Amino acid sequence: MNSLVLLVAAAVAFVFGYRFYSRLLALGVFRLGKDYSTASSPRPATAEQGGFSRHLLLGHHLASLAAGAAVIGSVVSLIWGWVPAFLWVVVGTVVAAGTYGLGTLWLSLRYPGLNPAEIAARLLGAPAYGLFALVAFLLLLIMNAACATLAAQLLSTHPAAVLPFWFIAAAGLVLGNFLRGREDFEIVPATLIALTLVLMAVWLLGDFLTGFAAALPLETAASYFPFEVTIIWVLLLFLYGYHATRLPMWKLTRPRAYLTALLLGVTLFIFYTAVAIDHPNLLAPEFRAVSGAPNMFPWLFVTLTSGAVAGFHLLVANAVTARQMNRETDARYIGYGGALGLGLLALSAIIIGATALPDVEAWNRRYASWATLMDSHAVLEIYINGFARHAASLGLDPGFARTLMAVVIIGLLVATLETGLRAQKQLLAGVAEHLPSLLPAKEKGLIATAVGLSALLSLHDGHGRGGLTLWPLFGAADQIFAVLGFALLILALRLRKRPVSAVLLPWLFLLVTANGGLAAQMTQWWSDSQWILLMLGTLLMVTELGLIGLTLKALKTPTKVQT
Repeated sequence: MNSLVLLVAAAVAFVFGYRFYSRLLALGVFRLGKDYSTASSPRPATAEQGGFSRHLLLGHHLASLAAGAAVIGSVVSLIWGWVPAFLWVVVGTVVAAGTYGLGTLWLSLRYPGLNPAEIAARLLGAPAYGLFALVAFLLLLIMNAACATLAAQLLSTHPAAVLPFWFIAAAGLVLGNFLRGREDFEIVPATLIALTLVLMAVWLLGDFLTGFAAALPLETAASYFPFEVTIIWVLLLFLYGYHATRLPMWKLTRPRAYLTALLLGVTLFIFYTAVAIDHPNLLAPEFRAVSGAPNMFPWLFVTLTSGAVAGFHLLVANAVTARQMNRETDARYIGYGGALGLGLLALSAIIIGATALPDVEAWNRRYASWATLMDSHAVLEIYINGFARHAASLGLDPGFARTLMAVVIIGLLVATLETGLRAQKQLLAGVAEHLPSLLPAKEKGLIATAVGLSALLSLHDGHGRGGLTLWPLFGAADQIFAVLGFALLILALRLRKRPVSAVLLPWLFLLVTANGGLAAQMTQWWSDSQWILLMLGTLLMVTELGLIGLTLKALKTPTKVQT
């Protein structure tokens, strides 16, 4: 199969989705209103809140959407063939992820200042608060620890990307201060200048390899042991995350993520141009069954989450994007548009995974078993090296292309980490209000708690790779959180007497696939004696079933119409 066929088919579906389906959702389902005035927040306004340019918000939103997970899941899912992976990304993005992305922004705007657990308590009753917060916090803990670990590994193996990555952070500080309060027409020239400087930084600073030795010796009077470089980077990333979370989003987090999203756009343009010119044939078969690998159904749906539909979108929308939006109608552009952007990234990962190796024999060796694809860092390296291979066909230096994509992936992982820590802080703030004796009420203490718990998971193995310990649970947790997010959308739409079929159908589908996938994983964990994963999986399923029971109860209760 020619890869250009996949690109054209996906482009047609995505254009149709945005042009027609998202318009139907905006006007007929969620009924976005340009003059809608949000209700007053139960909490005082902060520096994070206020209306900002929707273009900046789209960049920040897209960069935060667990893009690293989208790449990993897309490449791994090719073990079952390119057809199921391609169909799930395209159909899932247009029908489910776009609906979820738009809907979660609408939901957050209709319940301003409330975190997802508090919205659940409003719609499902007080018992839902603790259950929803538990699932959200578990998902965030896994995501934050994994992002820090993966970013640290890439910084260790790509020393040429170190200086460009930190240059983007510095450029973000300058850009954030410059753009604050500016009109949209002033954003364009500033963006072009900043993007040019960032590309020059990748090109020039990429020649300066910066990093640590494979292990730094730590010697005391009583002992001597090596301090692995991954640990150093994990600590530095969490230190950065602590300070970035303390700052207002407009100052560092949003402009840095915006610049990363622009770089992502550049790399996707380079890649899809190469595909359009060279249109390489796919090495992966249409369908494939591998001895020892799990069955495609339902494992595909808990392997490829981000890039199709992911519950994490609700946390991004609620913790970051909705708090900065100026108009409710921008939910279509940012929410549905962000889902399409993530779908394009997932599609690029599918094509790279299916074409970037030298021949069919090499591809079959790489995908010979399920175990060979369980190293997430190695999977990201497949994507980075595959991009460089395609970019070289356009005449770009492979070393520069490899550094550019490494900078982009690291930047996306850190953007997800920044958003995850901010969402954790907001969840902890809600818990502190309910249980003031359990948690510190001050923001510094809440941020330190969020950073400390995530860092503890990343570092608990003594090598800085502990963030991937719970990664096998992430896909199911992400999908189950999407199930819960769709349930909130159904209830909120029902309260306002609006049609729910566009939300109900994806909810029912995910209800089956997410729970089927988790059940299959739990069976595997039982066989492999992975008791921690089994225990957490059981906790996740029981919690979800409790929330589904509350949802069904709420659906039977007569409601008064709300606006």
